Amino acid sequence: MKLFARIGIALIVIAPSVSFADILPPPPPPILSVNVADHCTASDSVGTAHTYVTSQFLGICALVAAQEQNVVTAYSLQNFSFGLMLISLNGTAAGATEYWKISQNGTEAAVGLSDMTVASGDTLSFQLTDWMTSTDTGSPVLFKIGTLISPPVATTAGGGGGGIWMHPPFDVQTAFRYLESIQNPDGSFGSPMLNDWVAIASALGESPALRAKLTAYEVAHPVISTIVTDNERHAMALQALGINPYSGTPVDYIEPIVRSFDGTQFGDPSLVNDDIFAIFPLLHAGYETNDPIIASTTAFILSKQGANGLWNDSVDLTAAAIQALALVRNSGEVRHAISKATGSLRGKQVKDGSFGDPYSSSWMLQAIAAMNGTATDWQQDSYTPDYYLATLQDSDGGVHASSTNDRVWATAYAIPAIRRATWDSLLSSFAKPVSATIATSTVVSEATPTYTVSTAVTSLVPPQDVGPAAQDETVPSPTTEPPVEADTTTGAQAASAALSVDSTDLWQYILLVPFLILLTALGLKYRRKRGI
Repeated sequence: MKLFARIGIALIVIAPSVSFADILPPPPPPILSVNVADHCTASDSVGTAHTYVTSQFLGICALVAAQEQNVVTAYSLQNFSFGLMLISLNGTAAGATEYWKISQNGTEAAVGLSDMTVASGDTLSFQLTDWMTSTDTGSPVLFKIGTLISPPVATTAGGGGGGIWMHPPFDVQTAFRYLESIQNPDGSFGSPMLNDWVAIASALGESPALRAKLTAYEVAHPVISTIVTDNERHAMALQALGINPYSGTPVDYIEPIVRSFDGTQFGDPSLVNDDIFAIFPLLHAGYETNDPIIASTTAFILSKQGANGLWNDSVDLTAAAIQALALVRNSGEVRHAISKATGSLRGKQVKDGSFGDPYSSSWMLQAIAAMNGTATDWQQDSYTPDYYLATLQDSDGGVHASSTNDRVWATAYAIPAIRRATWDSLLSSFAKPVSATIATSTVVSEATPTYTVSTAVTSLVPPQDVGPAAQDETVPSPTTEPPVEADTTTGAQAASAALSVDSTDLWQYILLVPFLILLTALGLKYRRKRGI
């Protein structure tokens, strides 16, 4: 009896425990950790590789690491103009009204994976969501950020000046082959801006076929713009291709630049980039550093330098200003401005050797060359701007960027930067045409000239050749008089002017006529008296 009682009690105890175990949900699987590097390469849905090398740890690199470490099985990324977008994860693709919502530590991310920075201990969540109904589908994919991995610091080579490279150097020839593969059959690259920057890079002469096709295109397809910087950049491109910017195409590109000068600066008074970029084409179009138009805009550029030494607090614009001022550093004020800018730029360099992106880094390398510096003078933890650009060069030679146009743009910037070629060194020089010398008393028309594009070269009158200023060790103060523009006197006006006479002579003729009539009358009377 006691035995049965014990068995009954045991059943009572065991039975409830079995039933509770059956109804309790299983514990959630542990959230796996992913070790993330500060560089990675992700391929998009069409197979294009996108390389990320920064001084930060990005969400995109966390996703790449998650697949490499078998935390996720697969993912697919689509390349939009604003970056890479996750469209499939672990074999589940987003539907027409769905997207993969990404959250960081429980908060929906405000940026994409390419721009998201992560830290050790963060939790990333990927939830398939219907954006029309705001409902979630299935369970989220989760993982934690474990160890953050930085590359080992480069050691200094014995007896050398720089660190040991852990990446192959930037290959300029491969970069040109990439541009050749992208070049359109007509010789262009899809937009006037891209055409111009590739033209400037082609001045190195390392891709003759690309250069020849682009030259033919530029001559046959002149660009007309009312934006000063467009004309400045295009004039530089023509000079880089060896084309005369005055007469090598149906449009004179120097005239609108000079016409935008108001006596102090070029173009928009609230901007300084249009003044910086006026220096380069004009100094290769017959103007001298001591011409008033150059001296005045130099003074204007100096006046726009910020208290921190930068222009517009921008690395790339400051780098461009250094290149321009290096051509006119004939005064202590200019040299001081360059020195001040240099000190500020050192604080902008990050630990991967870059200045934030390939565009600014390329212009900085050219500015360093303009200051007669070397890349080894600009190292962060043994990394240089050259090294940074090399890490961004994809296997096809192009520099990594989010779109094809941006890849062409970044590659065209990087090529002369790696070769230490400043813009000044890449431009051919052309003299002012003889017709550019016009008397200062000529009446100036206020009308805006109309450019007519045809297969023949038009004969637009170039800007007036202003006289040289006196040599001085200080930058001259801006002149208040604008340059005299082209003479717009018509042929009829010229003929009329040629037939005009002095007013004093005219009155003499008027008074002479009645005197002659009187003499004639007296003579006739005299002849009748004498019978002649």
